[in-house]
Amino acid sequence: MVFEEMKALILCGGLGTRLRSVIGASQKAVADIDGRPFLSFVIEQLAKAGIHDLVFCTHYQSEQVESVVANLPADPAQKVAVMCEPSAMGTGGAILYALSQLQYEGPFIALNADTYLDATAYRAAAEAAPPAIVVTPMDDCQRYGAVQLDEDRQVQAVTEKGKTGPGLISAGVYSLHTRYLTDFPVETLSMEQDIIPALISQKLLTAQVYDGPFLDIGTPDSLKLIREHGVQKL
Repeated sequence: MVFEEMKALILCGGLGTRLRSVIGASQKAVADIDGRPFLSFVIEQLAKAGIHDLVFCTHYQSEQVESVVANLPADPAQKVAVMCEPSAMGTGGAILYALSQLQYEGPFIALNADTYLDATAYRAAAEAAPPAIVVTPMDDCQRYGAVQLDEDRQVQAVTEKGKTGPGLISAGVYSLHTRYLTDFPVETLSMEQDIIPALISQKLLTAQVYDGPFLDIGTPDSLKLIREHGVQKL
């Protein structure tokens, strides 16, 4: 299936402060993995999911992301845009800024550029009725916080980081529609701390469960593991 009208907003503006000891001042989304920028693996899986309308939400080291985008293999089906925030606006603010600049209204998916998932995760988001979040099982949710669902897969809460034990965590992929974001101003906002809690409180957010690879390069240890074993071998 090809989702011709589905936009994917790819969040790649983070400062990557936890990775400075490993990648220096580089943008973490372009960290080298097997001679390729990590972001290229994410783009590859989006293409396999049939999603070709890509919007890169950037701020820190935007030119590095722009370089990756400029050197993508030729694909006549692909449309790309880079939206560079004038200041760091957080994950939620980056989405709202890009939508306002594009003057876009309609459904879209949003995803983190520092996490590798396979195409089924993006396909699940594109097929889900918005607003929805893709969740994945984790043996220990301590680093992420657990997503609590009811029997109808409606999201009830997201617990704080630090609590140990198995559960479901956010995979960092969302199915959204601009009509659910009209109450939020275009300013610095967090997807995780501002927008998601608001959708939960309104009993609007459902979940799609994904049980494929989940590789997060957000810490030196996780990046080292991926560099040692390769993205597609873990």
